[in-house]
Amino acid sequence: MSAPGDLRQLLERLTVRGELHRIDAAVDPRLEIAAIIDRICKEPGGGPALCFENPTGFAVPVLANLFGSAGRLTLALGVPALDELGAKLGAALAGAGPGSGAQRMERCFAAPAWQPRLAATGPCREVQGGADLLKALPALHSWPGDGGRYLTLPLVFTRHPEGGAANCGIYRLQLFDDDTLGLHLGPHADARRHLAAWQERGEAMPVAVALGGPPALLLAAGLPLPATVAETSFAGWLQGRPLDLVPAFDPGLAVPSLAEYVIEGVVHPGELRLEGPFGNHTGQYVPAAPAPLLRVAQVSRRRQPLYPCTVVGPPPMEDCWLAKVGERLLLPLLQLDCPEVVDWNLPIETIFHGAALVAARVPAKGGRALLERLRRHPLLARARLLVLFDQGVDVQQPATCYWQALNRVDPEEGIWSRDGLLNIDASDSRTAPVVGAEPGTAARIAERWREFGFSTPD
Repeated sequence: MSAPGDLRQLLERLTVRGELHRIDAAVDPRLEIAAIIDRICKEPGGGPALCFENPTGFAVPVLANLFGSAGRLTLALGVPALDELGAKLGAALAGAGPGSGAQRMERCFAAPAWQPRLAATGPCREVQGGADLLKALPALHSWPGDGGRYLTLPLVFTRHPEGGAANCGIYRLQLFDDDTLGLHLGPHADARRHLAAWQERGEAMPVAVALGGPPALLLAAGLPLPATVAETSFAGWLQGRPLDLVPAFDPGLAVPSLAEYVIEGVVHPGELRLEGPFGNHTGQYVPAAPAPLLRVAQVSRRRQPLYPCTVVGPPPMEDCWLAKVGERLLLPLLQLDCPEVVDWNLPIETIFHGAALVAARVPAKGGRALLERLRRHPLLARARLLVLFDQGVDVQQPATCYWQALNRVDPEEGIWSRDGLLNIDASDSRTAPVVGAEPGTAARIAERWREFGFSTPD
């Protein structure tokens, strides 16, 4: 099955699979919708996708938890299992010539086959306006201490003033009034680098924000891709066909033709406004801080639009699953630069801290040198916790890893920190005997298992 081209196709597939729960009752976008989403996300299996048909005071349905499970992610990308994404990327990189993983990705996704198709107009331009359309958005006020209403699943498009590929990232936006928003840019965001370049020239930075569109682009925008890889090209590869884009009002930007909303404007040099507080994955509020002020000039939307959002908070939440895609997809990139790596796991509970459990073929002399090399890789450089295990440890089982780390690590040599980042070598290169059943005895017991009155797996 191919990947859905927009959120509406995804909703159709979710409905067929019985994974979309529609709520007809009126629910308030201030606190109530988020409270329901939070409770659903913590159900076993991530709960169903949600469609709030009647948000109080608004006529636009609210979509949430569309990507809140491994099964829904595979549906959104048209693959049977997330691990297939990694295998697909590994094959693509193997055929992309020599060089580092980042260099191969750049060559691979610069291929003409994955470049977006540009049309003069599309469904996202069906209705055009300004403050009136922005005012009609049922953006959520998620937590009691939040500074206001936020767009939490926006695709934010920016570009460098001297050219190059545009960046598409997911950066939260606080709605201040009918024509201004606060744009939160993290310290490592490509959009922050773009903004600095525009400010150095004394010019306003053009910004386009899309809500909705191809699920593959929503997933690509949240990945830690090399800066030389365009998210739009990578998303085309993910979904198996080029994206369809339409020009933004800034000639250097383009947005998804099938987006539900497109919001466009500029950030003037040095113009800031206090954004926040904002409740996040730590279970606490990020304090209010100055953020670039986006002045909205134009808004367009589809007829009968939908509003997609996510709620950020203590895990498990939908955004954790969005990040989990990167773990399975980008494993070949890590293995290409560090061939010793067998597998890695970014546990849901710590995924936004980059905490990583890595299994690798560790040399007999110990794992410290390998761990130091892993720490320098862009995918792991900012991990608050990096733990190295021998290849025989299943890092997809955190309880086993916890036991292994506590019992096998050398506290004098195997634990160290640098710049506030903790490293643990739990690869256990010692030759001490390992406790376990004698192989011959284990085989006989297995043969006689039914004789003892126990059932055996089919």
